[in-house]
Amino acid sequence: MQLHRMLHLLGALVLVATMALVGRLATTEWQSVHKASQSLRWLEQLQLGLVAVEMVSRERGPTNGALGDALPMAQPRAQALHEARARTDQAFEALRQAVAAAPRPRADGIDLVQSLQTAHSALAQARAGVDLVLALPQPQRSAEAIRDAVYGMVAVVPLLSPVSNALASAAQHAYPALGDDVQGARLAAGLREYAGLLGSHFTAAVVKGQPFSPAERRAIDETRGRIAQLRALVELRLQLPDKAPEVAQAWDAVEARYFGVAQELLGQVLAQGDGDGRYGLSAAEFAARYVPEMNPLLALRDALLVQARARASQEYQRALRVLVWALVGSGVLLLVLGGALYVIQHRVLQPLAKTTRALKALANDDLQAPLPDPVADDEMAAVIGAVRSLQSQTRRRQDLERERDRLIEKLKEQSETDYLTGLPNRRAFITKARSVLAQAMRYRFDVAVLVLDIDWFKQLNDSLGHAAGDRALQVVADVVRAELREGDLAARFGGEEFVLLLSHCDSAQGLKFAERLRARVADAQVLGAADPGVRVTVSLGIADSARLGWGIDALLSAADVAMYQAKNAGRNRAVAATTPIT
Repeated sequence: MQLHRMLHLLGALVLVATMALVGRLATTEWQSVHKASQSLRWLEQLQLGLVAVEMVSRERGPTNGALGDALPMAQPRAQALHEARARTDQAFEALRQAVAAAPRPRADGIDLVQSLQTAHSALAQARAGVDLVLALPQPQRSAEAIRDAVYGMVAVVPLLSPVSNALASAAQHAYPALGDDVQGARLAAGLREYAGLLGSHFTAAVVKGQPFSPAERRAIDETRGRIAQLRALVELRLQLPDKAPEVAQAWDAVEARYFGVAQELLGQVLAQGDGDGRYGLSAAEFAARYVPEMNPLLALRDALLVQARARASQEYQRALRVLVWALVGSGVLLLVLGGALYVIQHRVLQPLAKTTRALKALANDDLQAPLPDPVADDEMAAVIGAVRSLQSQTRRRQDLERERDRLIEKLKEQSETDYLTGLPNRRAFITKARSVLAQAMRYRFDVAVLVLDIDWFKQLNDSLGHAAGDRALQVVADVVRAELREGDLAARFGGEEFVLLLSHCDSAQGLKFAERLRARVADAQVLGAADPGVRVTVSLGIADSARLGWGIDALLSAADVAMYQAKNAGRNRAVAATTPIT
């Protein structure tokens, strides 16, 4: 009997016997196991995301309290603020690691890692704003400055919403039965955030001892209205008959403490804020009384997530049991069919499986998968021979592509590097500098551009020769490299001129860096032991974005003018540009 006929007959027997009995059931239950497992993973990440939101909200408590303290800040308050920030950073890092290590959920094109980085950058900027206010004496802290600092922290939480939304959607998509619990947990987390936001609305007025402004009163009313809406939504979800006793107990605690004790405190503060503004307590005292009463909201969130995980775990165990029984049944059937399948397994399926793996690997340009040795001169041998020929052709193609890529990379490196100093050249610097300046303009951090020119370079070449001049350029380049920080740029701009871009650097820091660089160059030996008396000096011009903006041309022009001012002033000095070049 021909091989393909035998394959058709025996394949039909295996297909009818096995697929009809266990195929459908095994496939369905395996999908259930997989989805339940996925839902558990998304739930774990969702909890980490909600904890990150919680930590940002919690950090506002000691932050708001510190804004009301006089200088110097009390040690317990400073310690509480430091610990709150550390907890927030730990929560961000735990969420980042979990998201980076696991497969990404489908989130409508949202990059979760990028969203986390954006939120963390915003948090750093908000903290910087808070620190600026805290550095002022208490009487100099205006209500507007305090509000800006408070709402800077408030603005971080919405940036985390895409992450929690994507993880919640992924968990529900994997196991739709989790919808009520997941949404309930998100509502509880949202209720906690708005409760914290409501407290933040009070901070500026309490710190300054003033009545509420119309804008503050409007924000308070809007937030209270949103809290009322969320409360109603949570109550609707908790009316379902299958909720766990722990969930009911957590909601009772919310009703008693937040909607009881905390609301009474808020009513008292509201009455004073609508009156003469004499609150009788500081911002720190208000936070110490108000914040603990929000904890039951977090307990409710966690109870709902525990309930969701319990449902997903139950579904996982159920599907796994059914799948195991299906596999056991299929195993028994395969024992019965084993004799009939032996020939196919030996002559076709084993060689075909190895050949298929080799073809799949070949599709990914992987040539390491081994091919089987043909057991007969048949169709399978022809297939194996064809795949082996494809592997050989692909190997030759890969060798050519690697050689081409190496040449391209080498040419690119040569085109962007100054051959004498090993620093980037003018074109490479301009390209990278524009990228850094675009980020600086987006995130509003200062940069400084330094233009450095070797003094009396022509005389050095004329008196000692071009080899000494080249050595001087290399010595200056080595000093520049040694002084650069991570994230800074440097290049040989042409002739004896170098340029540097210092990230996160203002004019004073840039001038200090330039003076240090100037001194290091002046101390460096050019020709070493052969002529220890040969030294070089440099003149530097500095321009910063705070005065001149983030345009590379304007910064370079201003720094160049400042450098020539240093030359005209006697050389071997650094001068900072003070006004834009027109």
